[in-house]
Amino acid sequence: MLLIAALLLLGSAKHYIVELKSRHTQEHLIDIVNLLQHSHAQLLEENNYQKIGKGVEGALQFETVLLEKNILKKNLKHQNHQNKKQEHVHKKKKNKNMVVNESLMDVIPLTQEEKGIFEESGALAPVDIHIEQQMEHQSQKLLTTDRNQDGSYIADVPLTNIANTMFIGELQVGSAQGKNGFDVIFDTGSALTCVASEQCKDIGCQKSKRYNRAESQSFNEIGKSVEIVFGSGTLKGLINRERIRVDGLDLKDALFIEVTQQIGDAFHEGEFDGIVGLGYPHMTGVPTLFDYMIQQHKLHSNVFTFHLNRATGNSGSQLIFGGSDDSQIKGEWVYHNVHEQFYWSIMAEQIRVGNKDTGICTHQQKCKMVVDTGTTLLTGPTKDVRTLLSMIRVEPKCQNYPTMPDITFVIDGHDYILSPKDYILTITSSGVEAPYQHSSMDQIVGCAGTIFPLDLPPKQGPLWILGDVFITKYSAKFDRDKNRVGLALNKNLE
Repeated sequence: MLLIAALLLLGSAKHYIVELKSRHTQEHLIDIVNLLQHSHAQLLEENNYQKIGKGVEGALQFETVLLEKNILKKNLKHQNHQNKKQEHVHKKKKNKNMVVNESLMDVIPLTQEEKGIFEESGALAPVDIHIEQQMEHQSQKLLTTDRNQDGSYIADVPLTNIANTMFIGELQVGSAQGKNGFDVIFDTGSALTCVASEQCKDIGCQKSKRYNRAESQSFNEIGKSVEIVFGSGTLKGLINRERIRVDGLDLKDALFIEVTQQIGDAFHEGEFDGIVGLGYPHMTGVPTLFDYMIQQHKLHSNVFTFHLNRATGNSGSQLIFGGSDDSQIKGEWVYHNVHEQFYWSIMAEQIRVGNKDTGICTHQQKCKMVVDTGTTLLTGPTKDVRTLLSMIRVEPKCQNYPTMPDITFVIDGHDYILSPKDYILTITSSGVEAPYQHSSMDQIVGCAGTIFPLDLPPKQGPLWILGDVFITKYSAKFDRDKNRVGLALNKNLE
């Protein structure tokens, strides 16, 4: 879930979850590889710079979990001018109680404590709220929370790895016992908490777990309507307050969005529960769930850490609020200051391919890198991705896999290295392999680099996104007290 700002929800299909070896999933993963190959090939053709959008837009019908978010974002870029015109007309027709893609701080009644979150941060920029995809999973999750003597918590939320495309944990909304558990994506690239509402009668909502305010004694109505417009559809919802729990962390009167309507084909085959945005609150103008943890003095330390493993299912991936599990890392944490308190963005001074400097980033012109747990792939500005791909030269069936170079991101003098095993996606003749499960070279029938072009307007971009491809190799600690991101090598790499 990234990113141009606050992000909302997510459709996905139950059949994608999965049995990775199933024929249905194999066909769609092959579509993904073909899409990446096609996009990369056109990107590397000098005269085809503007043709990529057509292929990306067509890929929306694939309804795949791996690229859906990135496809939507790319599609949004190509439709940006048209959308602005539509939004201008649309806003004129809206009644004054409807908020369309604006900072919510101006229209939502915040408490003095909530307003205090923004006092030292200046004015907030308007935001566009985008959509990302989520899939349902069928696994038993256990949550354990350690309470310290001072009453603070270190909460450990197990995450289920869905085919190395997304990581899902449990959130409880409301007081209805047995009916308030939702499977959500915890997303550092967005800043809203939202779940499907019982009021939503659209196809995607009907297939998901839905929140029913009538069954909750802790519901507190605000009733402000919001509409989130994106490239291929629209979400409508209501901002209200509710009791929200992440295991032992009990947060009262937290702002959240009930999604009441989904408009657009992107949702019709989808099934979603929700998303928890863990970015900075400046994206939307309202506190995030993590802000409530800080404000209500719940945490031992105002940090949260993602330890993501590449083994699928319930295999040790976790999100820790209030600390980290240093037994899962190799070496020490290396901390990087946040560039701006909007995204969790840090600055890179160099990108190397093998031992060659790409020239994409320099000490004088550093590259913004957003560490985003809600995006599967790596993304970067189109011209820079083209440079990178021209130096890697991924062959269609990975014939050159043994000699492919490493990609190194140099951040504050520290090297973060992705080997071909980390950044290549393969399809094999014996079945579909997840991005990090490679068979012998003679079995590979499809191959592509997990790097996708994404151009954002100057206010947010240009930037790179270090998604799960990166975070599964380097655990990430997000520190709000010191506004920094810690990175450390994952000890549990396959």
